[in-house]
Amino acid sequence: MASSEADVIVVGAGLSGLTAARTVLAAGLTPLILEADTRVGGRILTEQLAGLPMELGAQWIGDTHHRMFALAAELGVETYPQYDDGETSYDLAGTGVMRQNDFHTRFADELAELEKVLRRLDELAAEVSPAAPWAAPHAAEWDAITAGAWYDAQGLSPVARTLLEICTVGILAVPTVEVSFLHLLFTVQTCGVTAELFAESEGGAQTTRFVGGTAEIPNRLAALIADHIVFDSPVHFIEHSTDSVTVHCRGGRVARGRRIIVALSPTLAGRIMYDPPLSGYRDQLTQRMPNSAAMKAFFVYDEPFWRNEGLNGQLISDVGPARMSNDTCIQGDDHGVILMFLEGEQARTHGHWSEEERRAALTAELVRHFGDKAAHPQHYIDGEWGSRQWTRGCYNANCGPLVWTTYGAALAEPIGSIHWASTDTATHWSAYMEGAVEAGERAAREVIDALVQ
Repeated sequence: MASSEADVIVVGAGLSGLTAARTVLAAGLTPLILEADTRVGGRILTEQLAGLPMELGAQWIGDTHHRMFALAAELGVETYPQYDDGETSYDLAGTGVMRQNDFHTRFADELAELEKVLRRLDELAAEVSPAAPWAAPHAAEWDAITAGAWYDAQGLSPVARTLLEICTVGILAVPTVEVSFLHLLFTVQTCGVTAELFAESEGGAQTTRFVGGTAEIPNRLAALIADHIVFDSPVHFIEHSTDSVTVHCRGGRVARGRRIIVALSPTLAGRIMYDPPLSGYRDQLTQRMPNSAAMKAFFVYDEPFWRNEGLNGQLISDVGPARMSNDTCIQGDDHGVILMFLEGEQARTHGHWSEEERRAALTAELVRHFGDKAAHPQHYIDGEWGSRQWTRGCYNANCGPLVWTTYGAALAEPIGSIHWASTDTATHWSAYMEGAVEAGERAAREVIDALVQ
């Protein structure tokens, strides 16, 4: 039976766990990362397709993601801007396929009403503290209804309401009827304003990509602390006291430390056994923050033919299977690459289809928007996150009604020698890579403050 000792045990080698371990090491403490998978990165996953990096997981950073820009610069990972020139293609609420300029002209009044709703969201979100959403003046009222119910009460036209739903599901990866309105306001507030989230080009949230693929970030981070990472070691049992932890992994590995940082999404953290058991308050929270559902599908062509036709490779549609797409061509390469998003119900439904069925349905959708040239990709790859053994869902965890106001205070609060870190616990850009780094830094500071005198 393998046995290890360290000052700080870290569960999970995603971006939060790697950040926490590196920060702890820099403070003179010894970390040990126990990673269930055989790779680092967690919800970051770059796979090669015909020699091109395809981002099946996290892909972009945005203009206000200062931690990520600094980290990339430190690690020597170059960045490049997301392509956004040209018109978006729309197909909403029975309108048929329309190019952006025509769509905006025809539905100018409806879009103006939608803009008023977004500004109202900004005003209400400003009343929510990301560190304590349950303390907002109207928290009880907002947490008792869903985001979808609030949207429905705004009197929007079918086109505007459908557009708002698609953009919101693109952020939350669940239908708005599953998320509390308070959680939506929390999400807006952690990211700034709705303009950062709801712009057609994904605005400030998705402006920049990484040369070589997003996985360059966790891979280079891991290389700096490689001697402190153990793979293929899923944690199933944590014994803890006020000043020590003993961690048991599948296969018999045991690790002992003074503190532990569980850098997993709340629902996965809740699947670990603890002795003594955690409070029912904490356990009830983790039962109510499920990981969301998302799938990404990439089509690779010999060239980005849509650019020559004045299109930006983006579609927004309620016909499906995908609700949105992006031009995701690789800088310095001549191939055309379109990424299609299936999130929420689309991911849940089409994740059960065969790859051949998904590819055929998605190809037909691309043809509707971008013409016959879209029917003949050279390569195709897709990936769904709910079935991945060590993630069981995509980039965020959402709170349904009454979760924030009833259990929210337990999300990031340490329990004795146990500390929590994942992007879901962040107060700035929660559910993004920026939030993952923030959460790792915060948990590391808690541990350092406790152990370094």
